[in-house]
Amino acid sequence: MAIAQTEGGLADRSEEASGRRGWLRLRRQAWPDILIAGLLAIGTFVVHDVGYMLSLPFWTDEAWVAISTRLPLGQIGTVTASTPVGWTFLLRLVFTGGQERLRIVPLVFAALTVIAAYGYVRSLPWARSALGRTAATLAATAALLVPSALARDDLKQYTADAFSTLLILWLASRVERTWTRRRLLDLAAVVMAAFLFSAVSVFVGAAVFAALVLAAAFSRAWRRAWQTALVGIGAGAGLIVTFLLLYLPGIPPGLNAYWAAYYVPVAQGWGASWRFLRAGGRSMAGYLGMGPFVVALLLVALGVVTLVRLRRVALAIAVPALLAEMVVLSAARQYPLFDLRTSHFLTTALAVTAAVGVAGLCVLLARLHLALSVAAAVLVVALFVGNVSGGIRSKPINAPATTVEDLRTPADYLAAHLHPGDIVMMNVLSSWGFAYYWPTGTPAIEPVTSNLQRFVTVFPDQSNILVATDRTTGAVDEVVDRATAAAAKVGPNARIWFIHQHLIGSENTEFRVAIARQGLQTRSIITGSLDLLTRPTG
Repeated sequence: MAIAQTEGGLADRSEEASGRRGWLRLRRQAWPDILIAGLLAIGTFVVHDVGYMLSLPFWTDEAWVAISTRLPLGQIGTVTASTPVGWTFLLRLVFTGGQERLRIVPLVFAALTVIAAYGYVRSLPWARSALGRTAATLAATAALLVPSALARDDLKQYTADAFSTLLILWLASRVERTWTRRRLLDLAAVVMAAFLFSAVSVFVGAAVFAALVLAAAFSRAWRRAWQTALVGIGAGAGLIVTFLLLYLPGIPPGLNAYWAAYYVPVAQGWGASWRFLRAGGRSMAGYLGMGPFVVALLLVALGVVTLVRLRRVALAIAVPALLAEMVVLSAARQYPLFDLRTSHFLTTALAVTAAVGVAGLCVLLARLHLALSVAAAVLVVALFVGNVSGGIRSKPINAPATTVEDLRTPADYLAAHLHPGDIVMMNVLSSWGFAYYWPTGTPAIEPVTSNLQRFVTVFPDQSNILVATDRTTGAVDEVVDRATAAAAKVGPNARIWFIHQHLIGSENTEFRVAIARQGLQTRSIITGSLDLLTRPTG
């Protein structure tokens, strides 16, 4: 018995020592990957104009996201609208920097997307480490420079969508490499956690779990198939609960109508639907930056074939299944298709798949001659970079209305020039941005039905700041009448400051008519942004 125990102890120590050596060897092998992925991720802060991002005032679509950071935490569910709750919460964690510091969040997610692209493709079973690193570098470069990524500088969750998509694919790759229930549960947990920050994670998760089940069924691994299906159903139940508790209360009723142009027009027949898909496919090819639609399609198809050759059948199924899923959801009017922003996650997945295809092509060419493979890789990268170079360090935020969509400047001006008794009046869509930049008091929300977000920002502790609640004649007349009456109580020399941005033509006309009806004179202080209204003297 003593001998047996001694032998067992020696075996345990030998196994432990072998495990330590294996871990150290793994760490040594991982360092080149960490270095390459890290350098490519740092490239995010080079290809995007960070100074521009962190200094340009928020425009309207960003302002209603930014203002959530100045409202009570308990109101997040009310003001998020189409923004994931987790994303809104993350913005509150950015404590340092200037007023536009919140844009660091999408920038960080863009960098994480590059790392996820590298990790996902590196995890595939390439024949040699050098080949795996080359393929992963191609994929990370695609995720870094794909035109839809270069255009994502604004304060929105779309970079989190792309990161979550590639992270889920990466974990699915781990499951397919070595199937265990632990890895399957890890995948399900990440899908559910990612849903807090990226609504599209539910679509990606559904495609991935369906692909894993199909791959298991193809290999007749029935026990694996039903266990995968069971975990996927459990994750789906968790996602439904999360949706009902955190998403559904904040979804604006008009969101479906807002995206109507991005739904497959099935009600108009097959011809109209086909034209929509064909035109949208060409647009998405432009978002990929890989040349004409046919070329982009061939590269993605080559990526699918390469995944099959690498014996990653589930991954080969997942991205085409995701594309088909999004077409179906668009036809059902549940999610917009082919929009540059909302389809960024899909564009990124397709771009990375195309990069896998390029790597697979290089492998085949290497069998003929290594120089031919290297030349092909260099040529493809050069053409891709040349094609997307116009988007590098571009300034897409709010373009071309940058000088108009700026509520920081009038807020700063009023903070310096507002006199006691002055009245501030603004149109409905100026309230979010002004409230974010206004340094005085605590803003609050007032529910309305006039905008998609279903609220305006008001100032209950500052009765001299008045906000229109709609663009209609009645709402405009009401706020102008209130401002005039408030100024009359102060005296004949009282001033009314009129903040007006993101106006539509009819709304602008209504304000001019209402102001003229009150006999007020208008003097422009900041063109297209701030006017001073006064009574005629004499």
